[in-house]
Amino acid sequence: MFDLQVLGKQIVLELASLIEQSVIVTDKKGIVIAIKDSSRLNTYHEGAFISMENRKELHITKDMCEKLQGVRQGIVLPIVISDTPIGVIGITGKPLEIEKYAKLVRKVSELFVTEFIMREQRERVFREIEFFVFDLFMTEASIDSIDKRATLLDIDPLLYTRVAVIQTYKQFDITFIENLLHIQTIHPKLKIVRWGMEKLVLLIPTIPKEQLLVGLESLSVKILKITKQKVNIGVGEINTFHQLPKSFLQAEMAVDVSERQEKIIFEEDLKLELLYYSIPEEIQDEFLSRTIAPLLAEEELLHNLEVWLHKKGSLHEIAEELHIHKNTLKYRLNKIEMMLGIDLNDKKDLTMIYTAICMLSKK
Repeated sequence: MFDLQVLGKQIVLELASLIEQSVIVTDKKGIVIAIKDSSRLNTYHEGAFISMENRKELHITKDMCEKLQGVRQGIVLPIVISDTPIGVIGITGKPLEIEKYAKLVRKVSELFVTEFIMREQRERVFREIEFFVFDLFMTEASIDSIDKRATLLDIDPLLYTRVAVIQTYKQFDITFIENLLHIQTIHPKLKIVRWGMEKLVLLIPTIPKEQLLVGLESLSVKILKITKQKVNIGVGEINTFHQLPKSFLQAEMAVDVSERQEKIIFEEDLKLELLYYSIPEEIQDEFLSRTIAPLLAEEELLHNLEVWLHKKGSLHEIAEELHIHKNTLKYRLNKIEMMLGIDLNDKKDLTMIYTAICMLSKK
């Protein structure tokens, strides 16, 4: 049964802002678990115990104070949730004067408890979906067991065909994710779960790519407005539900590219990047060592080369973007050629250096 100890203090503080009278909360045995007067904590309140036993409101008069243990003038009422009493709420004062507050006091208490229970239930379901998605992507559970768990969680395996990953750079709580689900326009059945400390994973129903792009752009803008922080988004290819782990890996690759290109990336649109990600790390390191290693300690030269390779326009226009003179850029490019032993006018050398720069930016 629900433990009122968790919410008792919050109830007392909330009611203190509504009424002047002192409020207490006791457990089912009449033990005071929340009150502003700390000296009465954990003491026995016989009036609360009687109210709990009889499941009735009890008016404690001045005469009753002399007969009952640990009580003061006031009214005590059982807190009832789903037809089950879980504790007692009390308000001090002359019963005839405070009677008008009694129902308010109990109503506020029951609303607090009901909301807390509902939130716990929602969070439990949310965490179960998170565990399910983790197992779907990271373990080799049987198709039958996956389908059974999906059914229990109201997830239709025939509906979800694609995965997106959002790099958030911070961890969000469940309430934030619930808010995202309410404001998103991608699909009513979209699922969003947390992945690690700084990522969100989206299970996406079958919708046109153009509609998905618009929905993700809208969601990105809304996250930016709320958090004041831009996010990166990568999207995996369409696949069957039980092949979504593949879509997830593709989305993780795409979100890395998204961070560099500062736009939403669909994995199926990747070309050279797909090749880079398929090359083992040690091979990439060796290739960089044989190509642009001398530039790694020259940040300015490396940056100038990267801009020259990626930006369109004349030498003069690129120099202006770098805020240097055209002759300075020309000098630096010549220096790079000498350091690397290459000719930037040679297509083979140019392709090699371009590949190295792109591979370096992936790291």
